[in-house]
Amino acid sequence: MRHFLKLILLCLVSAVSVSAQTARDYFNELKAANTFNRYQDEFVCFRDDDVPTFVVIAKISDVIEDMKKAGNTDDIKTMLQAKDSLLVQTYYKGVASDEYIYEPVKKQVADDVNRDYSLEFKGPKPSKMVYSINWTTDRYLLRVYIFEQSRTIPASEGSGRCELIHPKQQ
Repeated sequence: MRHFLKLILLCLVSAVSVSAQTARDYFNELKAANTFNRYQDEFVCFRDDDVPTFVVIAKISDVIEDMKKAGNTDDIKTMLQAKDSLLVQTYYKGVASDEYIYEPVKKQVADDVNRDYSLEFKGPKPSKMVYSINWTTDRYLLRVYIFEQSRTIPASEGSGRCELIHPKQQ
């Protein structure tokens, strides 16, 4: 009986409660595994809430510049058509979705601080996602419109902050 109690106590002590990982935890785990080593891995954006989701984004114009600096000019011609767009890949609990290209909402001035990028989804449930990004503060607002409900009032919104994945050395 005494050994049985020791065994139960040992099991209870070894069964450490695992707290839920945050989006930053998942990101740090992937970064430590050298996952973010592509041209399009420019910014990571974390939501203000506790959802274990983060987004990796890049301005296609920056990707083109980095490719030029590295001497990799093979794919630049195809990317020039979307140079004002935003490349977005969402990660949920560390698992990546497909990459999507969000088009600029309207022609904007080059020194414009606030930029809007959108992606429309066709099909049986047409919808649109819009990222509004302030490139000075690196804050973003993501709005999702489900056209069956409304084309002008978002069905959901989320906000957060972006930071460079690989800060530039000065």
